Amino acid sequence: MTTVAQQTASVNTAVRPFPRVAVPEAELADLRKRIKATRWPTRELVTDDSQGVQLATVQALANYWADGYDWRKIETRLNATPQFLTEIDGVDIHFIHVRSQHEHALPLIITHGWPGSIIEQMKVIDLLSNPTAHGASASDAFHLVIPSIPGYGYSGEPTALGWDPVRVAKAWLVLMKRLGYDRFVAQGGDWGASVTQQLALLEPNTTVLAIHSNMPGTVPGDILAKAIANAPPPVGLSGDELHAYRQLADFYTHHLGYAVEMANRPQTLYALMDSPVGLAAWILDHDKDSYEMIAPPFSGNRVAFRGTTFSTTLRCTG
Repeated sequence: MTTVAQQTASVNTAVRPFPRVAVPEAELADLRKRIKATRWPTRELVTDDSQGVQLATVQALANYWADGYDWRKIETRLNATPQFLTEIDGVDIHFIHVRSQHEHALPLIITHGWPGSIIEQMKVIDLLSNPTAHGASASDAFHLVIPSIPGYGYSGEPTALGWDPVRVAKAWLVLMKRLGYDRFVAQGGDWGASVTQQLALLEPNTTVLAIHSNMPGTVPGDILAKAIANAPPPVGLSGDELHAYRQLADFYTHHLGYAVEMANRPQTLYALMDSPVGLAAWILDHDKDSYEMIAPPFSGNRVAFRGTTFSTTLRCTG
């Protein structure tokens, strides 16, 4: 199999404009019809969410999706954003590319996670590329590259195994150099954090100057093994460390089922492709903290986020 590092001049390196997004109205009508035709299960037998996404919550979400959500608004935003395609390692990579008006802006590549897309990053584009319009300095400006991981969004779907974070990071190095950025910084969250960390490991200092991660993989291996086994915490942990350990143990004990199935038996998940509500419930339930943020608006309650967000900036020194 051809790898990123083995690409030759014969590979198509052109950067092409991405076509305008224009989802046919018939497809949107079919989606709404499929949502309204959902065959609902009986209500959970408990009064909390310990059995999964509660019926009332997902029904409220489905009602909003079918009758309240306006896809055309996000379509308009997408079409107002500079988007491109380029082939890397046999796959078309879709990406947003916004150059700052500030001459000395720093190139920055931002990688989304799962479940996610480049839509999540659109809200930071103007803040980062045009900081002077938001009360910051021109020295804070970035040239932005926001790609879709292969198989996500409008990037091509791989036809072979092997697109792990290392391979995606190698593709991002090719992408950035293809755009004329020989030195840059990187940011990522969730799966994008893994890709971003690999960028730092592949070419620290010379190319990747620094990274920012909102899900840093910094748990020592022996402590992570204990958390996965739901073993008692190691002796001597500080208050914050103990809290983090308990979060890890709870996640691996009660909230990892989705990942086990997706990693080991992905072809079995036909319902995620066929059923809009099945997909929505799967995504809503995969992450305890996300569920705590998303569910309240659909149950008539105010959002009360009880989890913790970790953020760190690392200098790439090898």
